Amino acid sequence: LDRSSAASDVYKRQVLRLLARGRSNDEIARALSVQEKTVKSLIGDILAKLGVPSRTQAALYAVRTGLVTLDEAAT
Repeated sequence: LDRSSAASDVYKRQVLRLLARGRSNDEIARALSVQEKTVKSLIGDILAKLGVPSRTQAALYAVRTGLVTLDEAAT
């Protein structure tokens, strides 16, 4: 795993956590200090990697795998 791929995976986990907490693309972009188009691209990558069709399914995955707790997802 090269450094750029590892860094991308870290961003994807952060995006998934924020997505599972109900944040919008704009809110995620501001939280991570990146452009909204970067967030959209990362979310597309996340959905493809997880094999799910929607943000909701990705959020459920994050809860099921323990990436976020139900309490965190509700905030």
